[in-house]
Amino acid sequence: MLIQGGNLQYDNEQNKNKKLSRIVLIFIVLIFIAIIAIICTIMYLQQTVFRVYIDGQLVNLSQDMIVTDATSNKSYVDIKGIAQYLGYEAHNGEYKLYTEDTNKCWVYSQTETASFFLNSNKISKVTPEGSKDYEDYTIQDPIININGKLYCSYEGLQIGFNSKVQYDANANTLQIFTLPYLVEQYNTILKQYGYEGVDDNFNNQKAILYDLLVVKGGNNLYGVINSKNEEKIGSRYKTIEFNENAKEFYVSNSSNKVGIITTQGDTKINLLYDSISMIDKKNGLYLVKNSNKYGILGDTGETIIHLEYDEIGINSTKIDKGNIKNSYVLFENAIPVYQNKKWGLFDIKGNIILPLEFDYLGYTVGSSNNVNGNSVLVIPNYKAIVLGKIKENEDKKENKYGVYSYLGENLIPCSLDSCYSTVSAGVTTYYMEYKGETINVEEYIGRVLGLSSDLTEEEN
Repeated sequence: MLIQGGNLQYDNEQNKNKKLSRIVLIFIVLIFIAIIAIICTIMYLQQTVFRVYIDGQLVNLSQDMIVTDATSNKSYVDIKGIAQYLGYEAHNGEYKLYTEDTNKCWVYSQTETASFFLNSNKISKVTPEGSKDYEDYTIQDPIININGKLYCSYEGLQIGFNSKVQYDANANTLQIFTLPYLVEQYNTILKQYGYEGVDDNFNNQKAILYDLLVVKGGNNLYGVINSKNEEKIGSRYKTIEFNENAKEFYVSNSSNKVGIITTQGDTKINLLYDSISMIDKKNGLYLVKNSNKYGILGDTGETIIHLEYDEIGINSTKIDKGNIKNSYVLFENAIPVYQNKKWGLFDIKGNIILPLEFDYLGYTVGSSNNVNGNSVLVIPNYKAIVLGKIKENEDKKENKYGVYSYLGENLIPCSLDSCYSTVSAGVTTYYMEYKGETINVEEYIGRVLGLSSDLTEEEN
């Protein structure tokens, strides 16, 4: 009986231990399930919380910095707000046309500025020193206004701020990489491929944004590869410069002749010229130079204006470009040309709209004419251009000026003594002097277009 009682006690203890083990196991399983649930919850919350990284670092932006349109489900970024995070200054108005117009804004870096316009699909970029003309970039979604702030799409962010933008919908994250950061990263990659590193040329650095890398080969000649070290343009050119606007490369050979190669490695314009530059993206126009003579080619290398002129476009050393965005194509149509000391105008198709018979392009204020105002080349509101002639009356020569439309129409006969502008409270007013009388140019042109005219003198 004692043995049997001992066995019973032992069995009871064993059963208690088994129950305790099952309880502990169940508890461990529950804890494990809870941990998994917590992890899943954290992962879910991480996926639902929108996160923004700039150059790999998580940044805390205000809630209205990046917003999503409920109708289109498209995201937009506060242009002026994001600027400080990307190394830019931001201002109202338009670069070099300084106003506090809140329907426009521009951002500034040491290498480039970009202007944004409300309801526009256009972004205008230019170098701060103004060595080049404005270049317009087209984006799919226009700039919008939310609570008095201008917002752009991710595409606008990438173009306007020279950055690479990647949105991961699954992870609900936005990655923004600035160009200086990308240059640093690609320097490491290129050195692994055996190249010196990213070219110092700012335009060539921008090629990184399109997975294109300008590299110098072992023969000290330049070519283009992508980030996978796949050749796009062979290393056989003396120089290469990327044109971001047209997504193509200006290249030169050992004879210093320049042409254009596409990003696919195809020759677009043969290497035949001393210099070449794109002057009108929309119409595919290129200014070319050989032996100090200038001409204009079309997008496939065809001749638009023969290579025989002493100058084409505005000479900024003689004429203040002011609010003229394109020095070569005025009002998207009129191209000034200069030959044998005479000016004329072509249109973008290569047709003459004003013959080579003018002595002056624009009216220049100087000490000799005692005009209290500013020099004038164009009158923007009427798409008008000022040109002048030297006229002989009796035994003396006089400079006379006229106003012509961008299509070559004579708006005001070439009989004015001067044509200048003044600026007051940010407003530009244009004046002309005729036989001692000072007349508001725009008011007068308005009367001309209304079939009323005070100037009836025929042009010689």
